[in-house]
Amino acid sequence: MSSLPRVLFALLVVLFSYGLWRYIHLRRSDESTTKDRLLIGIYVLSRAGVWLMFALFLRHLVTSSDPILYIPMLEHFLSGEVPVRDFFYPYGPLLFPSILPFYILLGRSLAGISLFAILAEAVALWLFIKSARIAERLGEVNHAWVQDALALYILNPATLYWTVLQGYSSSAQTAYSMAAFYFLLQGRYVLGYGIGLLGLAGTKLLMVLDWPALLAVNRWKVGKLLVGVVPLLVIYGLYQRLTGDILLPLRFSFDHLSEGNIWYLLTLFGDFQAFYFRGFGRFLPVLLFALLFFLGFGRWLWCVRQYCTSFSFPAALGISTFTISLFFICSRYTGNYYVPMLMLPACMVVTRPSSNIQRAVWPVLLVSSLCIVGDAVWSVAFNRPMVLIETFSKHQAVWVWLWTGTMVIRLVAFAMIAYDGLSLATAIVPLANPVTPESSLREKRHVE
Repeated sequence: MSSLPRVLFALLVVLFSYGLWRYIHLRRSDESTTKDRLLIGIYVLSRAGVWLMFALFLRHLVTSSDPILYIPMLEHFLSGEVPVRDFFYPYGPLLFPSILPFYILLGRSLAGISLFAILAEAVALWLFIKSARIAERLGEVNHAWVQDALALYILNPATLYWTVLQGYSSSAQTAYSMAAFYFLLQGRYVLGYGIGLLGLAGTKLLMVLDWPALLAVNRWKVGKLLVGVVPLLVIYGLYQRLTGDILLPLRFSFDHLSEGNIWYLLTLFGDFQAFYFRGFGRFLPVLLFALLFFLGFGRWLWCVRQYCTSFSFPAALGISTFTISLFFICSRYTGNYYVPMLMLPACMVVTRPSSNIQRAVWPVLLVSSLCIVGDAVWSVAFNRPMVLIETFSKHQAVWVWLWTGTMVIRLVAFAMIAYDGLSLATAIVPLANPVTPESSLREKRHVE
């Protein structure tokens, strides 16, 4: 698929996304059930309609994304070959076995891979709504807030593009996280911790970005957390014996570089490839992320100890949003095709009642659309240049500067989203119409 259709898709769909959110937000006085049905209808029609268009007419246009690389890996699995040992495989040991039935069902095509991603997203949304209902009973959220978040999410261009039209499996990570939150809210700690941790085996290494949020749902139960980690250890113990190298995904992540992050932006001033891939420079992104993360997470812990905030579903979504956004700022990874894993918690964060919603929703929409634009320019129009300054000698300067501008905007937007996420986690949101039947449970979670 050429770069121009991708750019037009991103810019057009972001307007529909904003329009749907604004329609739902400005009609708070309308019957809640009517808006729920509207959101469900738009979600089903958008996923089914876009997927059918992709499966019937557009899948042959996908030629350069990761799901294209999924196909030979899936064929290796079907041939009985061992991942890592017999072929390159940087994902969790359970991810591709989960995709295989859909891949086979749809004639070994990208349509099956895309269908898996869509169903994983549907599971994530279902669990999100069930968790939100529990949080409503606890007085942590209200239904209008949840509707605003879903309205912003459903037509989100990044989710439609990367999940439906490309088949990226980031939605599986969100599904594992939402399942963990749901069971933790129910008080089923071992199951909640177990599923949340097992997401590492069921998705990819980036699943660890959602782990800190597991600690924000309810007060920690260390013993049950240790029991919950057992299935993950068993799976990876067996996987090590089978493949002989469970650290391949970690090494692959260290050596990955793409556009849209501060390290790539710095190549506007020179070629730093040698520094980035050896010695201290190789670990600098991790050190920067760790420093900023522990400052933010430490701030949340201090607020909990000072009773300025409590363990809650919104706090977990805030921590998740803060962590993932911070990762996209500090990492050499791009936020482009992985940004769907940020969208659901971020949409809940930026639509909170106490925020300036008109301002807060735009960073999410800008990140969602400009990540598509940035990848289209980098991977298709400019053929993946590793050094930004070199593109000025090969392409028209005005287009390079516009592309560079999208990187700056994305980084600023990620920083704003990270700040909003931490702000939500470290404060109790005042609700206009709090629900109180189980308010005593909320107090127990606060001081327990």
